[in-house]
Amino acid sequence: MRIANGDETAFRQLAYRYSGKLFFHALTFVKDWQRAEEMAQDILLHIWNKREKLSSVNDLDSYIYIVSKNFLLSFLRKKVQRFNAAELDEAAKITQSTASEYENKELRTLLERAINHLPEQKRQVFRMIHYEGFTQEQVAQTLGIAERTVRWNLVSAINGIKDFMQKYSAGGLYFFFYLLPLFF
Repeated sequence: MRIANGDETAFRQLAYRYSGKLFFHALTFVKDWQRAEEMAQDILLHIWNKREKLSSVNDLDSYIYIVSKNFLLSFLRKKVQRFNAAELDEAAKITQSTASEYENKELRTLLERAINHLPEQKRQVFRMIHYEGFTQEQVAQTLGIAERTVRWNLVSAINGIKDFMQKYSAGGLYFFFYLLPLFF
């Protein structure tokens, strides 16, 4: 490999070919556009500084990916070491809280879409029972239908919601078990 012998033109070609991939790989780790650009450049500089190892490399793509991954993991380890325990606990709480809030918001949105996807009577029965707190008997009286029809509509609505969630959610079963207590 010419780069191992110090060929700067060959290295520029390699940098041109891999800089985009390295940038996006770094971006997944650091979540900051400017920092990702800097890290991609640092990775390329690291490869240049260790260019003599390139002569023994059989698969350049794999080698660059591994160097990049190790470089980024090393960066993250150093960054974590700079935090003290209290900061780490606080960061974990914030991350966990934010992730939970986002996940709950996504689930509520998906649930609302699933409910809106139901036929009118099933949607009405489900909302009256689970959102307005009606009993099955009260729903039957309000809508002028038999209680067993209310039960059938409720069970059918729950099955429809479950099917919708499994179809449109990566975690459909998670959702079902997460919100199962709401249905009964």
